[in-house]
Amino acid sequence: MAVAVLATSCGEKDAFTINGKLPDGTYNGQQVYLKTLDENWKDLVAIDTVNVVDGEFVFKGLSKEGAILHFISLDDAPDYMSKPIPVVVEPGHIEVSLDSISTVKGTPSNNAYQAFAGKTNVINAEIKAIAQKSKQDTANVALQADLKKQYKNKNNQLTKETFDFIKGNIQSQMGTYFLTKNYYRFSAEQLKELVPSIKPEYKSIARIQKIEAVAQALNATSTGKVFIDIKGKTPEDKDAALADYAGKDKYVLVDFWASWCPPCREEMPKLVELYKEYKDKGLEIVGISLDKTNADWVNGIKILNITWPQISDLKFWDSEGAAIYGISSIPHLMLLDKDGKILARGIDADEAKAKIAELLK
Repeated sequence: MAVAVLATSCGEKDAFTINGKLPDGTYNGQQVYLKTLDENWKDLVAIDTVNVVDGEFVFKGLSKEGAILHFISLDDAPDYMSKPIPVVVEPGHIEVSLDSISTVKGTPSNNAYQAFAGKTNVINAEIKAIAQKSKQDTANVALQADLKKQYKNKNNQLTKETFDFIKGNIQSQMGTYFLTKNYYRFSAEQLKELVPSIKPEYKSIARIQKIEAVAQALNATSTGKVFIDIKGKTPEDKDAALADYAGKDKYVLVDFWASWCPPCREEMPKLVELYKEYKDKGLEIVGISLDKTNADWVNGIKILNITWPQISDLKFWDSEGAAIYGISSIPHLMLLDKDGKILARGIDADEAKAKIAELLK
């Protein structure tokens, strides 16, 4: 009897219930899936399925392994509900509402996630509104400059909220998983703060190993360090290297870009003007392309009026040059001094122009 009582007590202590609601009765009879991450944190695997009855669904079970990140998805969801909803399965009563803006609450981990999601949903909506406004009056230079500043400020705010949430939950699977989704946002200093706190049991996951490699690369190529060479081919298939230009008594602006990258193409006219103004005054620009094919690369160079040296290994996101410098998003500009020392990185075209104008005044 003592064993039976103990078993019941443990069962109650570990028990979880997920009560879900949908906005109307049109989903009745559909299946709802409770999914978990596979061992590589790459795909989702369904572990339980229930039907929607009167606009509601329920999952029940035991959470013996502590707080584990799961996802809930609908069998035939509209576009606005097509992404699986994160939910941390942990002991307690969890309430889920699936709608255009879904919510999860009821237990400590889910309440923490919901607070984070609420803040970032607001910021993302503001960013979207700024982006839409920027398309309405493209000829207004002053307005565009102001909107760009607003966009950057909101994006920085989003990065801070994301960093704070991950830092506060980095010891959990939830926090570490969100790091794998957002690490590209963070600086070398921020990654240096987060990566050592990742639990040892997650270190064998390929995504975590990639983040560790990026953190190491960013640290090795941070401001004040001497550049590390990048080797590849020119568009004409000739051998080329960053060392052919860096450290040769000129300031060198290194542009990590690709013809398939819309933000890169948007920035390119500013770099074209910058090169025209300063190429004979002590500036060189070197493009490091993350293109997939030589044809796309060459076509992009022609269409965008690029006249400065180009290097690529045509390996897309497996670019060796990008890996050396821990590049996780493009465009990414890096400025080298005349001796090849890194003066700045992660700057945009306007910031690059301001720095170069000061250096070459």
